[in-house]
Amino acid sequence: MKNKHSLNHSGGSMKTLFERLVVILVLVVLSESVNAQWKLLKVGGEDLNAAVQLTDDKAFVIGDNGVMLATNNRGSTWVPFHLGVRSHLNSIKFIDDYTGFVVGDRGVILKTDSRWRSWDVLSIATNYYNTDVSFINELNGVVVGYKYLYNGDMPQSYATILVTNNGGLRWVEKTIPIIGKFNSVDFYDKDHAIAVGDAGLIAYTDDGGESWYMHRITARNLNEIKVCHSGLKVIVGDEGALYVAKDRYNQWANYSINRAYNLQSICLRGSDTYVLAGEKICFQNDGPVYLSVILESKELNDNWKLVFCDMAGRFNAINFCNFKTGIAVGERGTVAVHSILYIQDPVVISDKPEKVEIQNYPNPFNPATTISYNIPELSDVDLRIYDILGNEIAVLVNEEKPAGKYEVNWNASNLPSGIYVYQLRAGSIVQMKKMMLLK
Repeated sequence: MKNKHSLNHSGGSMKTLFERLVVILVLVVLSESVNAQWKLLKVGGEDLNAAVQLTDDKAFVIGDNGVMLATNNRGSTWVPFHLGVRSHLNSIKFIDDYTGFVVGDRGVILKTDSRWRSWDVLSIATNYYNTDVSFINELNGVVVGYKYLYNGDMPQSYATILVTNNGGLRWVEKTIPIIGKFNSVDFYDKDHAIAVGDAGLIAYTDDGGESWYMHRITARNLNEIKVCHSGLKVIVGDEGALYVAKDRYNQWANYSINRAYNLQSICLRGSDTYVLAGEKICFQNDGPVYLSVILESKELNDNWKLVFCDMAGRFNAINFCNFKTGIAVGERGTVAVHSILYIQDPVVISDKPEKVEIQNYPNPFNPATTISYNIPELSDVDLRIYDILGNEIAVLVNEEKPAGKYEVNWNASNLPSGIYVYQLRAGSIVQMKKMMLLK
């Protein structure tokens, strides 16, 4: 009896170990992305500041210390470009299939007119820190940012606007006697452009960049301006800042969202879906946790859906070339690639998975969620929660149940934000799904 008992115990231990390894393996897969349409990558270790998705296959990313990388296979491989500059690169824009511009710190302005195969340096004075560039055609463009000037012994940053009408060969600074910096500009027709910056600063022109008018709409930093094809103007910024104007520059409607979100970038996915990227700050007992986030909505209101969330660091930029293909980049070499090719079914380990259903709502949640499940026949039911490391967090159900639909509530108020997995075992069938706790 003793040997038999030991054998059974050993078999149970092996089974438990196997199940734990399966859970850990599934968690590793799930932790790569909260949403199956996004594939999370790591490309080097430098912060990535901007990206452009040119086609379904081809994209460029740029970042700190002169980093420029390109892919022509949806992010499977990345080719570095050696530009001969070590400054932080902050913005990349293409105006057609041949011509593009990159701007960065220390006066860097780069141009290609050979389909990105080679880049010419069009630098200006090194005390300029260029944050964004926008061209309306091959000749007329605007670069914004800031420059350092000394006020006594202390350097002071002043917002800058540079205008060219000959394709970047010559740049003219428009006098902006204001302390601060611009973060983004959109030159959206031959007469009109808008720039936004820190502490709610907005500048606009209606004569092709010759004269600029300024005002402030908030105390929050404004990080990007996007003028949509419909003429709708959208600004995003820190602490959930979201402002919209349909016509006049000085009439901005406040559509701001939760202040826990620092919104860095906005773009359109297709023609009718707005996409935001940035970070969400969640406060825990041991300090703040910074989550990289992407949100979507068809309306610029409160109906924003969180479609990506990970602890990969802040996203700095997002760009789509059509409805299905886009890219987001951020801190520490983080790249998230969106494509319908990456859509995956939930992870299921089951002989007959179609006969067992499990789901939770809401997801993401804070602090409680409801897990619902269906079982087709009388079964021994076991429902458990695991953390990202495969540690068991809670046992919600462990009993025999007849066929039917069931719900169980789970409160995670004493747990930190992150990815969790719930596992349902009904007889010989096992299903696992992910959920995100966001505080």
